[in-house]
Amino acid sequence: MSEAILGVDLGAARIGIAICEGSGLPVVPLTTIAHTSWKDDIAAIVRLAGQRGVRRIVVGNPIRMDGSAGPAVEKVGAFVRELQAGFDGSVVVWDERFTTAIAAKKLRDLDLSGSKRRRHVDEMAAVEILSAYLARQSAS
Repeated sequence: MSEAILGVDLGAARIGIAICEGSGLPVVPLTTIAHTSWKDDIAAIVRLAGQRGVRRIVVGNPIRMDGSAGPAVEKVGAFVRELQAGFDGSVVVWDERFTTAIAAKKLRDLDLSGSKRRRHVDEMAAVEILSAYLARQSAS
């Protein structure tokens, strides 16, 4: 992988964004977008992708713990279809089970206050999503 890739954690109130700028580089938190509307959210993601030279976006897919798909998976699917329509690259969905819990634990371990953890948990979840995706890609 030599291209920059975005990771996206789609939440109801906030969208966490992480980036890996190229092969061998770490995945880092980039920003959190406050949800306004899908149209505005997608425009912000596409704008970020353009600014960073991103050709692939990995979006977390909230599969249930038992592996089944619920209403949240359908919502992400609809969002991904709209994102793909507005983005001139590839959009991939990736299993995001445990990512928010892992991100929250890492932030607690940093001893951040509750309000700072809440501000950063979405972008840290995006880091976990993108890191897991990249680890699987390098293993195959």
